[in-house]
Amino acid sequence: MSGSEEAHADDSADAKDAKDAKDAKDRTDAAEAAEPRPENAPAADESAAPSAGDGEATDKAPPPPRRRPVWLHLIVVFFQILFLTPIYAAVLVACVLAGVGWNYYDASESLDIGLVGRPEVGALVKDIRGVEIGRAGSMNRLLVERDEIPQHFIDALLAAEDQRFYLHPGFDPMGSVRAALANYRAETIREGGSTVTQQLARAVYGMKGREIDRKLSEIAAAVRIEQHYSKDEILVHYLNRVYFGSGFYGLGAAARGYFGKKVADLTIDESALICGVIPSPSRYSPLVNPARARTQRDQTLRRMHEIGKLPQGDLDRLLAADTPVADSREDSLHRGQIAYLVAKVERELRAETARWTEPPASLDHYVVETTVDLAAQQRAAEAIDRHLASLSEDGKDGERENPLEAAFLLIENETGQIALSIGSRDFQRSEYDRTVETKRPPGSAFLPFLYAAAYESGQFTPESPLLDAPFDNRDMGLGAVAGLLGEWSTEDPENRWQGEIPAAEALKRSKNSPSARLGLALGLGPLRSLAETAGIASELKDRPGSLLGASEASLAELVRAYTVFPNFGRPAPALRLIREIRDPAGAVVARPSAYAPVPAMKETTARAVMSSLPVSRGVPGAREKSGTTPTYTDAWHFGFDETHTWGLWIGRDRFAPIRPLAFGGEVAKPLAEEIVARIARNGDAPVASSSAPAQPDPTRP
Repeated sequence: MSGSEEAHADDSADAKDAKDAKDAKDRTDAAEAAEPRPENAPAADESAAPSAGDGEATDKAPPPPRRRPVWLHLIVVFFQILFLTPIYAAVLVACVLAGVGWNYYDASESLDIGLVGRPEVGALVKDIRGVEIGRAGSMNRLLVERDEIPQHFIDALLAAEDQRFYLHPGFDPMGSVRAALANYRAETIREGGSTVTQQLARAVYGMKGREIDRKLSEIAAAVRIEQHYSKDEILVHYLNRVYFGSGFYGLGAAARGYFGKKVADLTIDESALICGVIPSPSRYSPLVNPARARTQRDQTLRRMHEIGKLPQGDLDRLLAADTPVADSREDSLHRGQIAYLVAKVERELRAETARWTEPPASLDHYVVETTVDLAAQQRAAEAIDRHLASLSEDGKDGERENPLEAAFLLIENETGQIALSIGSRDFQRSEYDRTVETKRPPGSAFLPFLYAAAYESGQFTPESPLLDAPFDNRDMGLGAVAGLLGEWSTEDPENRWQGEIPAAEALKRSKNSPSARLGLALGLGPLRSLAETAGIASELKDRPGSLLGASEASLAELVRAYTVFPNFGRPAPALRLIREIRDPAGAVVARPSAYAPVPAMKETTARAVMSSLPVSRGVPGAREKSGTTPTYTDAWHFGFDETHTWGLWIGRDRFAPIRPLAFGGEVAKPLAEEIVARIARNGDAPVASSSAPAQPDPTRP
């Protein structure tokens, strides 16, 4: 082929290739025109497509990328938020909680962790025979050791209070969630979220404040405790501190109080009952509400079964049985006397140590010896309860709301030491010391002081004639019986007028009419002065009725005042229950003594009054005087011999008659004589004696 032909052939080929390329572009443009174009997509002619002359580049360029639709993009974003945000939030919350927790944990470093292992035990209180009464200043705890606690008690405790005790570090989030779910299902508060260690921290450090703040502080302290003490040590410290209701602090006191036994002797059902009291001691105490206590016991037994600590057969047997507690009347009275004496010693102990130059920071392990006989106290309480029950009118409306009460006091004349003191019919029911806190008018029991003041004045003698004749009651204002004073006698319902009689006879027969005439002639001034010197600190009110005992005074004041007669004019020192105090090493650090008061009257006056008082038939060698208030709301009886003086009050807390014609000689006298003759002096019972006799007061002339 010639050269021209070859050139023509090449041109033809090029033209054919160009035509094919143009046709391919036209088809591409037509296809793109047929597809919808995105709103912001550039036009075809704006693209950077190479020119036809760039055939090689056009063949190698990749097709433009496909863009994601908006709706698909929104779905992706939604699922990112749904799944990732909780993770981010959880991480953020965890960081915040960790920071807060560390702040509270760091603050808990200042706590004295050693305090957990040093429960307050207080001072040991003993009676005159050396018998342990209780502990003062420690809520009367009885400490126990781990080997004294039966394993079934530990099982019952953990089943009721902290099932994951051996697994958690002091606080238990899982336990809190479980408790919350259980309470939600029960629609009431059935379980608490605090672990045993948290409860211990609360008891040791007394944490207070807002709920959340207190809870976090409690958790931090619990963690610290877990780091310093073993699990068994934590259990022992907890059980020695926790309150079990009815005045029982610590497991030792609860076992003795509820069942009269040692902790080691508790049975499974007794252990379950005690553990059931913990959530609300005032509501679940078996002495307060036996039905609720049994419900709590059963719940604890079922939990023991659920965690594998109690077989089904034992569960069925125990659920069907009762768990008797020491709730007899005698048990209650005995517990009451223990609590009463401990409370009385605590008050006296605080007053005594306040006078020390360097009072100790704690009285733990001190020993306080008293002058009372615990057994005699308890027998006296039983006698009082029996006597008041015989006087009560159970069928009368209001008898249960305003029952009869009584108080009895027996002291040593020379020292003022207390040999017997009963402040309440049942201290378990009424924690009130009526020997000092109740003040009532003594009525005719006050007459010996009126006659003593008259003899001391020099105007009257035991032989002075006094007129026993009708007397207008309005002149005395006693408000007892309308009309004539003297138509009744406080000790004799069948009073007879006797005309002129000696003063000694008027006192012996407790005659109101001649006593009123004597008092009006004497005046209140001399009587007030003598009563105050004798030990009656209560005010003698400025009204005529005070001459005949219308002003109130306490039993303790009156008993002390009556000692002026056997002491021949000088009253006993201030009354005291504590005989001796020894420190933990056994050294005597105090023998409380009181200054001997100045005489209240001459010896001749004391002997004159004493000789006019009746001789007791129930207590050999004793003299006595009864008293009654005009409305029969208060009955009194006082007595004394060479060594001791005693007094008894019977009445109601809210003023109401004891019963019709309730004379002190009939209502109070038999009981007082029984207590003194048959109980206080039963056999060779010891007599209170102070090792530190009273000394003269250097501040007084």
